[in-house]
This record gives sequence, C-alpha cells and structure tokens, in this order.
Amino acid sequence: MKLILGHNQFIGISHISEDKSRDREKFFSNVENIYGVVERASELGFNDMIIETHPRMLEFLRYYKKNHTFDMNFFLQIPYVQGYVQKMNESGIKGLIFDIIGRAGMLNTLRIGLKAASDYIKKDYNALALSALRIEIAPFREFEIKSLLLHNVITDLLISLGATDILQEYYDFTKNSLNLEPGFITLNFPFLKDVLKNKGISPSFIMTPVNPTGFDMTPSRVTVETALREYSGSIIAMNILGGGSIPIKESANYLKSFDNIEYVVVGASSENHLKESMSIIRNSC
Repeated sequence: MKLILGHNQFIGISHISEDKSRDREKFFSNVENIYGVVERASELGFNDMIIETHPRMLEFLRYYKKNHTFDMNFFLQIPYVQGYVQKMNESGIKGLIFDIIGRAGMLNTLRIGLKAASDYIKKDYNALALSALRIEIAPFREFEIKSLLLHNVITDLLISLGATDILQEYYDFTKNSLNLEPGFITLNFPFLKDVLKNKGISPSFIMTPVNPTGFDMTPSRVTVETALREYSGSIIAMNILGGGSIPIKESANYLKSFDNIEYVVVGASSENHLKESMSIIRNSC
C-alpha cells in the first residue's frame, strides 16, 4: 500500500474538535507552513497528495511551483462543494460564478465560456456543467494531476437520484476531453460498484471509507467489506482513523486484509504524525 497525504488539515478541517479546526485554520493560512509539512512528507516517502479546488490549495500549488524543492503527484478532488455552498450563501449564484472566473483566469474563462453559452442556448445542461468543470480545474492543469476525483457529495447524490448517465458523461469527458484519469469518491461503495458495473465504467480509482469500526461505511461495514473483496479495481482508502477515534496501528492491521487497497489517505499536520503514519503503515502492510 502507498500513502497519500490528505489535505483537510491544510484547509482547517478537523473531525476531532472545533478548537483544533481553528488552530489549523490559523496555522495553515500561511502557505509556507503547508509547504513545510508537504516537503517533509516528501522526504519521508510520500509521493502523492490529495488536493481540492480550494483557493488555499491553489495558492500552495503556485508556491510549490515557484520553490519546487521536491516532486509530488496530485489527486484533484472536484468540485469544492463546501466553498460553493458558502459562497452562494454569502454572495448568491453570481458571486459564486465570479469567484470561479477569478480563479480560472479571464482568458480561460472566455475561451470555455463561449462553449458554455452555446450549451445554455441549446439547453444542454449536462454539457454546461462539464464546461463549468473545465473552468474550475483550468488553473490546476499546469500541475501533475494523477486522477480527477468526483466528490462523494456529487457522486452519491447522482446515484440516489438515478442520474447515472451523468456519471458516464463525467467519466467520458474527463478521459477523452480533459485527458485525465477519472475517479470517484463515495460513502456507499457497494451501490457505486454496481452502478459502474452496469454502465461498463472502469475508473482508475475509487476512494471510499475503510476502517475497522465501519465509520462512514454505508450501508454497513460487512456489506462494504464484501463489495471490496469482489471488486477488481484500485481502491483509495480514506477515513481510516474513523474521524480520529481509531489508533492507526489498529486500522493498518485491518487494511492489510484487503488485496486491492492500493492507496491509503493519511492526514498529518506535523513531522511526528507523518513519521508515525509512515512507519506503522509500512510495517503493517
């Protein structure tokens, strides 16, 4: 199993406490602090990192490109759901649109926007959504993106609505138009597995919770375990510590019972956390 450095800590997310979230938000508001942790992770053997289209992650990537003392591959998670909801609450849909445009750059937006306008006139809303996706990831295209991962909020919502054709369009668009490897994130792996099988879709990666307490493993831990053992593709295990309640050694021993878990996402905000995670995962798996 290979380790992927998670990104939640860098954007102030903690499943443990609000105080820890605030502390992380303050510390990692300085992009140099993010860079320092990722640089140390690279030195310890981390070659991959999860990022999302969060403004702070884009700031980090630009700092990374400017300084470039190490190499890292990136799994890009899209869209930035939490930010979209927050921006719409603050500024409405127009504010959200201008925020995306500002990050993508006017030239990219104008080029893609002509296609989007045409799609809107034809009422092709799926194509319009894909144009918006292209705009969102435009500023990230200059970096080494290993896979484009569709956020679980979108993946699971589309499945629950029976809108599985959109998953097919996302997959084809990412692979054929963006020339990126498509992947999915889900909290309901058995359901997604069946949908993808019926559609004949073979994503490069599926990221899903895997942990010994069944945290976020829907509909149940046993059902997910069975589906994982039946699946022949590559799995990225996330939420391996169950929101911080599971010792990493216990989780590592559990993960090694699955043959197709290729990557394990580990969130770490200090050198000690990085060393501990690397040592335990390597020794156990």
